[in-house]
Amino acid sequence: MKKINVGIDLGTTYSAVAVFNRQRHEAEVLLNDCGAKYTPSVICIENGVVSIGEDAKKLQSEGNTNTAAFYKSMMGDKEYKVYIDGGEYTSEDLSREYLRVLKRTIEQENNVEIEGAVITVPAYFDEFQRVATRKAGIDAGFNVLKIINEPTSAIIAYGLTGRGKKNVLVYDLGGGTFDVTIASINGTNVDVLATHGNHQLGGKDWDAAIMEELVERFEDEYGINVESYPECYKELQVKCEEAKKKLTQTSSTTVIVQCEGYTGRYPITREFFDEQTSSLLTQTLMIIETTFERASKKTGRPFGWNDIDEVVLVGGSTRMPQVKDMIVRVYGKPPVTKKIDVDTIVAVGAAMQAELCTEGQMAIADAALPGESKSSSGGDSGLIVISASDIQDVTAHALGMLAKSKDGKDYINSEIIPKDSKLGKPFGKQYSFRGDTLEVYVLQGEERDPHEATILYKYIVTGMPSGVKNIINVNFLYNQNGVVDVSATLEDGTSLNVRQTEVTETIDEIIAKLKKEEAEAKKRSNVEVMFVIDISGSMSGTPIIKAKEAISDFVRQTNLSSTKVAILGFATSSKWFCNFTNNASTLNHAISSIIISDECGYGTSYKPLEVHGNSFSWGAGAKVIVVLTDGEWTNQASEIQASQKLKQKGITIYAVGVGDADTAFLDAIASQRGKKVDLSALSTTFKDIATSIATEID
Repeated sequence: MKKINVGIDLGTTYSAVAVFNRQRHEAEVLLNDCGAKYTPSVICIENGVVSIGEDAKKLQSEGNTNTAAFYKSMMGDKEYKVYIDGGEYTSEDLSREYLRVLKRTIEQENNVEIEGAVITVPAYFDEFQRVATRKAGIDAGFNVLKIINEPTSAIIAYGLTGRGKKNVLVYDLGGGTFDVTIASINGTNVDVLATHGNHQLGGKDWDAAIMEELVERFEDEYGINVESYPECYKELQVKCEEAKKKLTQTSSTTVIVQCEGYTGRYPITREFFDEQTSSLLTQTLMIIETTFERASKKTGRPFGWNDIDEVVLVGGSTRMPQVKDMIVRVYGKPPVTKKIDVDTIVAVGAAMQAELCTEGQMAIADAALPGESKSSSGGDSGLIVISASDIQDVTAHALGMLAKSKDGKDYINSEIIPKDSKLGKPFGKQYSFRGDTLEVYVLQGEERDPHEATILYKYIVTGMPSGVKNIINVNFLYNQNGVVDVSATLEDGTSLNVRQTEVTETIDEIIAKLKKEEAEAKKRSNVEVMFVIDISGSMSGTPIIKAKEAISDFVRQTNLSSTKVAILGFATSSKWFCNFTNNASTLNHAISSIIISDECGYGTSYKPLEVHGNSFSWGAGAKVIVVLTDGEWTNQASEIQASQKLKQKGITIYAVGVGDADTAFLDAIASQRGKKVDLSALSTTFKDIATSIATEID
């Protein structure tokens, strides 16, 4: 039995499966057990037996309440539940069961064994919907090679001719979703410029317009609301879909409504249908205009209908005459129809993508039009070679993280990946953070207000130096499945530990938690600062005067209600000019009494960090040592060891040198290697509060 990799258009109303034929250099749609190229996306579960396609759709038309349809548009929605056959099913559950039977059916009818599959999704599907689709495919027994956007898949199938450059707009109106994608095609390269859509707008809404009218007419005539009778309602759903299809061919049709022994016959004209659904068509136009705006932003110039070379219709609902009429009205010319089957083109493109996923490239027949010369860019005449790297898809959603604004006043959705960015391209942003554990809440959406975004994931970042403010690069990557990968590094490139964890809170609950955490952190923000002053002879004159001025400035600028200061002098011995106090008079007196004296000697053989580094009260709050010195210390090795132990305990050490200070030694004992701190700026440094959320820098 031949093993194959396929492309699957998992549609809202119909699904199709295709495979790339290497001998014929083209994709072929595989037939189902009814000999059809596509299978209704309807499922029935009755007495534990799962049936799909035409069998399930027939049962649905008969009013069987164990059937389900239009569940794809609810993919990823945890609140969506269907109760059939005595059980509860999510959209992911139904998709899994549908795909499992579809796989078995296609394998049996075509005598093949399906291994890998590329599964398509609407371009505007979010992260949860893509992950749910992927999981449904895996659980159904597929090796899911890739999740790809439906319009991009259609462009691959339609647009890769290997010749010329053109801008293509794909208008994809399926049974339950609508997408617009604009792509620039240059030979074998596909560069998606912009995509937009609505995963809750589709052909079912046109069906619903007929349904609403018929329910109202039946109730007016018989006083019975069909919606209250599930079997009759399901039967009417199918009839409304059939009526929509008939109106694509004829100017009118009659729908028979039956419920509780009553029968109503109601004519529906195409004119009435078009009028009732005009607002839906307008919605698609508004989405197109938004997509133009996105393309303008991407290209850096105005972009509109005049920049489009071809419009391609995808999805069964585009057969409605009103769609083509609208395109002609706003675009000025009809959409492309050559060699396009709106029901299978997405599956064909997915099959070609499956070939690229497994082989890295493919040779396709040059689909030149009559009278055109065929290219010969492949090894054989009339063939063109496509590489996986030729297809550049984009994400429809921006991606950011919850952070504090630069001014510290608000919690924001800090954008990292802009919408319409290329998949597979890494993006990063710098944040300041003072703490041991950073919580990264990944948000999907363009708005800066986090309440307007969707929370995707929570990541815990650890491994950063303790007790200091760090600059952290948070890196996001939309991989080729449109799913998010997250990593983090320090400013010097050091990798941090990142692990994903479950999000159980709402955005309001998260922000309330963070505000409470911040308030508690402020309570813990009492600071103890120990100035360790070199009072050896070499500090005489200007150095000691400048040191006293710096300490005095610090005391004057500091809020002493939350800061205690101690001043220790050392040379060959040590002297406390004052122990920890927040009394301004005591501190000013201590500062004025700092002198170079015989009492402490004239060398620097004392070990102030080793002897006095643990002299803090060890209550809650930050512990800071500020070393002011010049020249070299006698016991530098032991003092470096002492500084390492102090830093491991969470004590922050600043080292400020003057004159002939040994900068290498100062770097070694300081918490932030190689960084000199201006004492006049220390008071602002101590305002950093260690919380679990980062602060936006830019």
